[in-house]
Amino acid sequence: MNLSLVPIGSLRRAQALLPFGVQVFLAGYAMHVHCGAGAWLAILLLTVVSLTAWLKSLRTLQIITATPVSRVNSAAQGYVALQGRGKALVGVPLLSPFNGLPVLWYRLHTQQRDGRGRWQSCSWDESDACLILEDESGQCVIDPQGAEVHTLQRETEVRDDMRYTQWCLTEHMPLLVLGNFKTLQGETLTQTERETVKEVLADWKQDKAELLRRFDLNGDREIDETEWSLARAEAVREARRQRVEADQMAATHLVQQTCDRRPFILSAVKPWRLKLPHRAWCVWHAAMFLVACIGVAALQQTGVLALP
Repeated sequence: MNLSLVPIGSLRRAQALLPFGVQVFLAGYAMHVHCGAGAWLAILLLTVVSLTAWLKSLRTLQIITATPVSRVNSAAQGYVALQGRGKALVGVPLLSPFNGLPVLWYRLHTQQRDGRGRWQSCSWDESDACLILEDESGQCVIDPQGAEVHTLQRETEVRDDMRYTQWCLTEHMPLLVLGNFKTLQGETLTQTERETVKEVLADWKQDKAELLRRFDLNGDREIDETEWSLARAEAVREARRQRVEADQMAATHLVQQTCDRRPFILSAVKPWRLKLPHRAWCVWHAAMFLVACIGVAALQQTGVLALP
């Protein structure tokens, strides 16, 4: 299989299986040769791989567990966890190449049957279109590029000698995302504060009765210089309030891939189920590290490894 054709998210999930394969190979090789330099080298590599994989799995599990779920409109800038429901962006819907139905995200694996009846991988196709996560406080855009996506929906269909397997996220599906959260401010405020104040005052002048009611302090039916200064000060406050509201309306919340090694996860499964595979990997790698340590002790007893 050409790894360059596999999406980044799929490669990240495949990378979790790599230490497992290496561990099984090294353990099998050490048991096959029993003793000697080859066994010592295999046990040493097994110790290093298992310890490294265990620390990495433990760190990922701790990040998932220790990151509290925030609300969209009150989330801090940086690494966050958000929970809500999936929603499509306004515009042309994303259609699945598997069945032509609208989806939020999909991964499609295409396989072909060879002459011996075995399925050979042909291609991977993964969507990179943005989607929306919405909770009670607001909504944010999710850029799934590079995400490790977990979904409950899997469909398989065989057509002649081709087999297609699709994983997908659909609208209104409960979603959990862990990633880098940032707020992008729109460029809608093209006029200066002075221009906004002038517009506010011009609007007020059109309703003279209301203007007098608010700022004619001495009741002479005229706005003198002192009262006009008060009106301008109030107009400045009103202009600033309008600009803050426009800023908030123009703001776009975005969750995307992290710049560091923290996991970027988009999941349709419940948080407790998301932690299960990471806990299982922690137990497995710790067990393999223990097996490697026992192997080192056994080699020492046989005299292959002589420690001072």
